[in-house]
Amino acid sequence: MSWSHEALFYYLIVVAVLIRTFLAMFEIPSSALAPELTVDYDDRTKLLSYRAAFNWYGALIMSLAVFQVFLRPDPDHPVAQLNPSGYSDYGLVSAGLMFVVILLSALGTHNRIPYLRAPPARRTNLLQGFRDMLGAMANRSLVPMLMAGIFNAMAYGLSVALSLYFNTFLWGFTAQQVSFFIMTQFLSSALAITIATPLSARLGKRNATILAKVVVPLVGLAPIVLRLFDLFPANGHVLLLPIMLVTHMISVTAASVVAILHGSMIADVVEDHELKSGQRSEGVFVAANIFIAKATSGVGIFASSMLLLAVGFPDGAQPGSVDPTVIRNLALIYAPSLLVMHLCAIGSILLYRITRESHARTVAALAERVSSTSTSTPV
Repeated sequence: MSWSHEALFYYLIVVAVLIRTFLAMFEIPSSALAPELTVDYDDRTKLLSYRAAFNWYGALIMSLAVFQVFLRPDPDHPVAQLNPSGYSDYGLVSAGLMFVVILLSALGTHNRIPYLRAPPARRTNLLQGFRDMLGAMANRSLVPMLMAGIFNAMAYGLSVALSLYFNTFLWGFTAQQVSFFIMTQFLSSALAITIATPLSARLGKRNATILAKVVVPLVGLAPIVLRLFDLFPANGHVLLLPIMLVTHMISVTAASVVAILHGSMIADVVEDHELKSGQRSEGVFVAANIFIAKATSGVGIFASSMLLLAVGFPDGAQPGSVDPTVIRNLALIYAPSLLVMHLCAIGSILLYRITRESHARTVAALAERVSSTSTSTPV
């Protein structure tokens, strides 16, 4: 059956909403387990590092499979990433794997239920849920992280949406060469989970996050900026791919460290909010963070389409057939736009106030509160 462009548009909208909804039903309670499993300042970073590692490696394996297994060139589509036939098989396989992994994760953490805090008995409804979320989002330590999450998600959505265009049309890489970038991310993920905990232990989570956040655009945008000034190897040069792989590895490592520490910093807000309000709101914090990330990553993707429209990027373009001026204009708009998003994220993180020392005091105060409550309760 042949669908019109309008029908396909609405179909994709509905499917995207359904997928994000069901994914959130798993992701929110799964992520909210982190502050429940440990209150230690450094152990949380370590725990979230391992969680991120499994997340990233699963995504990387599937991304690598796209270019090595599912997308193949044919006479009608010499550029493999523009061949639509492989995407349907990839969708079916990835959907099946997602189901299996989610089931394994749920079963694997089921034995931790007896050790989790029992929530207080209270009647809740949708309206109360929104009230709890608004109350939690008013926390002075959470707001900067939510703001940083907005700009991080926008930057991520924009960069991911346009990476294929730059790899294909600016750098002239083949599908096999693009797959090398995915391979380097295996190393980036390993480096990130290795350095995130010691880096935050030495600098504190906020300062470590800011340092990593500075590295992301500094290294990630350097090749594009240098190419704009004709200071970078030409397409096909023997050094182009190795240099791009190294800069990509460094930038992705830094971005991965930011993601780990961002989650760990939000986990530390749980005790801060509990001390001030008397309520633990792990699920609310995670839900707000995920909602913002999902919503605003779409803004980045939408912005990418606007950039392509603004520069007049042609539909169905083939490598070598696009006017170099169009590609240059795309880079001229993309680089400063992405830089502004990263700078806004850094400015937001600077407002975060929880430190190792303040978190330790908060945990001690909560323990003392529990102790005094238990001793004053009549037997």
